[in-house]
Amino acid sequence: MKYDVIVIGLGSAGLMIADRLNDSGLKVLVLEQNRRAGIKLLLTGNGRCNVMSSDNAEDFVAAVHNGRFLRSAYHKYNVKKFFDKHNLKLKQENRRLYPASEKSRDVVNAFKIDHAKINYKEKVEDLVFEDDKLVGVKTNVDTYYGKNIVVCAGGKTYPQSGSDGSLHKILKKHGVKITKIYPSEVALVFEDFRELSGVALQNVRMFHKKNERSGDLLFTHKGLSGPLSISMGEFVARYPEDKFYLDFYPDLNEEELFAKLWEDNKFLQGKLPKSFYNFMIEKHFPENVSKKELRKFVTKIKRYELVDVKTMPLEYAFTTAGGVDLKVVSPKTCSHKKIENLYFAGEILDLHGEIGGYNLMVAWFTGMIVADAIKEKYGIEN
Repeated sequence: MKYDVIVIGLGSAGLMIADRLNDSGLKVLVLEQNRRAGIKLLLTGNGRCNVMSSDNAEDFVAAVHNGRFLRSAYHKYNVKKFFDKHNLKLKQENRRLYPASEKSRDVVNAFKIDHAKINYKEKVEDLVFEDDKLVGVKTNVDTYYGKNIVVCAGGKTYPQSGSDGSLHKILKKHGVKITKIYPSEVALVFEDFRELSGVALQNVRMFHKKNERSGDLLFTHKGLSGPLSISMGEFVARYPEDKFYLDFYPDLNEEELFAKLWEDNKFLQGKLPKSFYNFMIEKHFPENVSKKELRKFVTKIKRYELVDVKTMPLEYAFTTAGGVDLKVVSPKTCSHKKIENLYFAGEILDLHGEIGGYNLMVAWFTGMIVADAIKEKYGIEN
C-alpha cells in the first residue's frame, strides 16, 4: 500500500498532525518507536503538562529562538480554541495554561487519531529515495511508501523517550542541513555550592553580557538547578566563552547594599536562607571587615562569578536547541525547499523556547502548519 502521508514520531507535533488529518480521508501511517504516544509529553511540567502560554505575539516571538519563523502561525492558529473543541479544559496560572485535571495523560488523550494507522515499536532507519525523489521510509520492520513524509521525531534529549538524534544523522545523510545541536532547559554543573545541596533560594538573578533571567534557584550535589538555572542553561551551552554571574539579592544595587551592610553588617541575616547566609559569611566575610573587604563581599552577593560552569550533558536536557536549519524550510508549509514532499515539525527544527509552554506551542504550531499544507495540496478544506 502507498500512503498519502507517513508521519515519523507520535510525540506532540505528531499527535497534532495525525489529529488534523484524522477526518481528511487521506491514508496516514504513523511510525512510533515507543510503545505508546506522547512519551515526552507525559513528562512535561512534572506530569502536569504546561500546554501553552497566554503571551501575545511579540512576547511569544521573543521567548522562542528563531520565533519570527512562527509569527504568522501565531496569528493564524488559536491553540486554546483547538483544545476547547477537543473538550480539554485548561486552567491558567500566571501566563501558563495547564489541563484542569493537572494530568498530562488527559492532553495526550484529547487528540483524535483513530483514523490513522499507527505502528508502534518501529524505529526508522532511513529515508527511501528513487531517482532522487523521496518515496518512503525504511524501518527495522519493513519499508513503507508514501507521497508525503513528515519528520517530527524530536531532538537528541531524553533518549529514553525516543528522541535519540538518529533522524539528525539520516537527514544529514540525505543533504538536509542541521545546525549546531546543544542543550536547552538543562541544569548546570558547578562546584562551589555542592555542600548546600537541597537549599533553595528565591528571586535570584543570573546574567551574562547577552541575557539575564530571574527566578528560583536550587543547589544540588552536581551544581545548580531550579527554574532559573534551567532557563539559563542554553546560554551557558551557546556561549561557553562568556562569564556568567549570580545576583543573590537583586532588590538593591551594589552601592545600596554596601551602605546597608556598612551600617549593619547583619543586614542580610533573615533575608537569605540561613544555611546559605552562614556559608557566605564564613567564606567571604572576615571579622572586623574593612570597607575594601566589604566591597569584595558585596561583589560576591551581587556578581558571584560562575567560574567553569557547564551544562549537564545533552541527554539530561529537556529540550534540544538546534536542528533542521530554517533557511532550508518554508515557513508557510514547513516543507524542505528542495525536497518538497519532506516536512518537519516540532523539536527536529531549529526552534525552541523558554520554560513556560513555548516548546509545546512550537510543536502545536508547526504540526498545524504541516497538516494544513498537506490538506491544501490535496484540495481538502481546512
